[in-house]
Amino acid sequence: MHFYNHKENHHPFLDAVDPSYEAFDYSALPRIHLPKDYREETKGFEVEGVIWHEFLSEDPIQEARWAQALADKDPLIKALVTLVDFLDPGLEEKLEAYRALPLVTAVREHMVWDPESPKRRFAKRPDLLRDPAWQKRLGLLKKHSFKCGLEVFSHQIPDLIHAVRLYPEIGFTIAIMGWPIDITPEGFNQWKRDIKKLSRCDNCCMSISAIECIFGMNWTRDQIRPWILETIEAFGVNRTMFGSHLPIVQLSCSFQKLYDSYFAITADFSSEEKEKLFCRVAADWFH
Repeated sequence: MHFYNHKENHHPFLDAVDPSYEAFDYSALPRIHLPKDYREETKGFEVEGVIWHEFLSEDPIQEARWAQALADKDPLIKALVTLVDFLDPGLEEKLEAYRALPLVTAVREHMVWDPESPKRRFAKRPDLLRDPAWQKRLGLLKKHSFKCGLEVFSHQIPDLIHAVRLYPEIGFTIAIMGWPIDITPEGFNQWKRDIKKLSRCDNCCMSISAIECIFGMNWTRDQIRPWILETIEAFGVNRTMFGSHLPIVQLSCSFQKLYDSYFAITADFSSEEKEKLFCRVAADWFH
C-alpha cells in the first residue's frame, strides 16, 4: 500500500496520464494519502500494521526519507519498500542511503514488459532479467540484507526463476500473483504451471494484491477465487500474503469489498492459516 504527499514528493503520473503507458486514470486519486486516511478507509477492521511501498516519486531517496519520518511519528508503518534500478550507476550510493533508514527492509524494481503492447512496458528492455550485468548488480543486495521485490508479468516468470536461483540467500517478493495478463482458461493453466515452478524457489514469497490490475475495475469474487486459491496452493500459507493496494484499489472498490472477498474465499482455512495469510507472513517477511 502507499502513503504519499504529492506536495512534498513529486509523482509525475498524478499530474497527467502518460500517453506511452497504459494505466488507470489516476486523476481520481487523492493528492495526499496518509495514515489517518487509511484508518478511515479500513474502519471496522483490526489492522496491526502496514508495509509502505514507494509510489514512483521523481526522487526515490527523498521519498524514502519522507516515509521514514512519517513512520517515526506513526507506529502503523512497520517497514518500507523503496525503489531501485539495478543498472543505475548510482545504485550502491542509493542502497547506502536506504540502509541509513531503519525501516527499509526491501527494495523493488518494476520490470513488466508486454511484447504485444508497447503501452504495457515499464522496464527499459525486455531482456533485463537475462542480462548478466543486471544479474550481477542484483547481488549487491547481499551486502545490505535487503529483500527484493520484482514486478513482472506472468510470461516473464521463466526468466524470473533463473534470476532468483542465482541468489538463494536473497528473499524475493513476487507482486500481484505473478501478474497474469492472459486470464482466459488457457492463460490460467499456463500461469498455474509457471507459478508452481516458481514456488519451488524457497526464497520467494507471493503477494496477492492489486486485483484490479489483473481483472479490471469490475472484477467479481467468483472470477478471482480460483486464481487466489491456486496461488495459496502453490506457495502455501507460509509464503503467501494478502495486500490491499490502497489507495489505488479504491478506483475499483472499497477496502470492505476487497477484504470481504478475501475472507469469503479463505473461509475454509483454519484460524492459524488465516492469521499467516493476513498478518504474520508479511510481518515476518518484511521484519
